[in-house]
Amino acid sequence: MLCRFLWAALLANGLSSAQVQFQKGQKWQIILGGIPDMSKAPLAPLDATVWDVDLFDNDASNIKALKATGDAVVCYFSAGTVEDWRDDVKDFPSVDVGKVLPEWPNEKWIRTGSSKVREIMSKRIKLASDKGCDAIDPDNCRRRIIRLQTVRIPDIEFTLTIILDGYQNDNGLNLRNTDAIDYIRWMQKEAAKYNMQIGLKNAIDIVDALTPYIDFAVNEQCAQLMECERYAAFLATNKPVFHIEYPTPLNSSQANTTFCLGPGTLGMSTILKNLLLDGLTVYCDGSMIDTPTKGGSSPPRPTTRPPRPTRPPITTTKPPTTTPKPPTTTPKPPTTTRPTTTRPTTTRPTTTRPTTTSRPPTSTPGNPGGCRSKHWDQCGGQDWKGCTVCESPYTCKGVSPPWYYQCL
Repeated sequence: MLCRFLWAALLANGLSSAQVQFQKGQKWQIILGGIPDMSKAPLAPLDATVWDVDLFDNDASNIKALKATGDAVVCYFSAGTVEDWRDDVKDFPSVDVGKVLPEWPNEKWIRTGSSKVREIMSKRIKLASDKGCDAIDPDNCRRRIIRLQTVRIPDIEFTLTIILDGYQNDNGLNLRNTDAIDYIRWMQKEAAKYNMQIGLKNAIDIVDALTPYIDFAVNEQCAQLMECERYAAFLATNKPVFHIEYPTPLNSSQANTTFCLGPGTLGMSTILKNLLLDGLTVYCDGSMIDTPTKGGSSPPRPTTRPPRPTRPPITTTKPPTTTPKPPTTTPKPPTTTRPTTTRPTTTRPTTTRPTTTSRPPTSTPGNPGGCRSKHWDQCGGQDWKGCTVCESPYTCKGVSPPWYYQCL
């Protein structure tokens, strides 16, 4: 009788004697844009054994319902940034808060080694346990900024991906790779207190160092960026890589492309999603499902990779070297459709941004400390304070001048 009482007490505290076992190749689903609608259960895909959902948006009953069929539930939260819509935002000391993240104005970097920050994160990890999560998916510990820029030239439209590793950002806190490694190892110990497991989001350059401590990896766009082969050693341990690609358009024919068949993708648990990370999903066998979702209160989060917002036309640009002519026809702005009304015919400098250039804008400062950016890294742009010289044989070229320049 005493044993039964103790066992019941353990379960009441959210502890279980058996951990979920993650294995290479497991089928999964991730929904961060909304909440899986369990009123329509059983939910497709019926053969998915792992679900990755938002820790705050999903209550304990939703997580319990997902687990009812034996599936594992991974709970996502941001562990490397403070988000201004969270209830605990006021708990972060200002001394531990860094600069705003590019493209996500409602998030700021945090000092991951701070005892106060870790106290806040320990509460989030406990919340995951209280809700019944089997594992945690902490994001932004070593963030990869991936900007998507739509480029249009005659008869062609494509999306360009601009990559910037977290440590290269002007985060205001001097964060380094070693900080991320120490932070993940600390969170692994915290999660283990509740018999939960932990994954590593992106951060390919530290995955080998953390392989003994993490139970799975979550990667975005390694096929597009031709980096999937760097997970070979991790996959050899029989641990899964839950892999996401964001093709445009999202349809079943994309399963026959390098998103699913590229170098290093063999053995990965690959899914193709849209940028909202809602229920719509394509699997590499060509099947396409739309998991029913509802609600969701969180703003777009880092893993959704939202497209770069449209900027209004620039009103304060350098005057052109030649005297501008009054417009005789209505010029088109860079990304939006012009109103039907005609502009006044007064003389003024053109506001259309140049489409091609290889020179960083004059607002880009000199090369700090003689550093050099690697292939695909950002090397210039509006208010850019990082490296402006590229490693040989790459050169700093304008991708969306004057906003972004990249080593190509």
